[in-house]
Amino acid sequence: MAFAAKTHLFGACLVVALSLPGIALSETSGSCPQDADNPAAARGQTGSINVLTTPEKAMVYLDGDKLGLSPIDTAFRTGRFSLTIMLNGEELVKERVNICAGQKTVVEQTLKMPYGSVAVKTNPLKMNARVTVDGEEVGTTKGGVLTINRLEAGTRVFKVSNGKRHKEISVNVLPEETVELNVDLK
Repeated sequence: MAFAAKTHLFGACLVVALSLPGIALSETSGSCPQDADNPAAARGQTGSINVLTTPEKAMVYLDGDKLGLSPIDTAFRTGRFSLTIMLNGEELVKERVNICAGQKTVVEQTLKMPYGSVAVKTNPLKMNARVTVDGEEVGTTKGGVLTINRLEAGTRVFKVSNGKRHKEISVNVLPEETVELNVDLK
């Protein structure tokens, strides 16, 4: 999975923002350095971690230890750890965080499920058209609108056919959104 990282230093507070396409927007702050080249050095001591998510009540794990539902504000041993955040059984965040002695690491996450929907509508509307997504048949319009739910976010190839005519269209499926696809088969 590709991601982009931006690092800014504001006084004594380091802020790292990660953007995972369509899944999470993360901000980690505190005076504990978060870059991989500068892991937390002191082990066997205690720092703390504060995990805030939107929406709340996402399950938070730190190195496999279940911390509970967000928001979390707890003491934890120092070191570099794998932070995992799950919502509705989906792993939406997996990143490394440092916890430094006597310092608080704050992680803020905006979570989005990595699925969206596409509503397929034909012109003329009363047409019964067959619809495939990435080569797999998903249903027919049956003279109305066919909504395909829980499609993985990203670019998908839709083929809409009424037996005589067909159209093949690339659609960017957006997380937690419904994209309308209007197909002219006249």
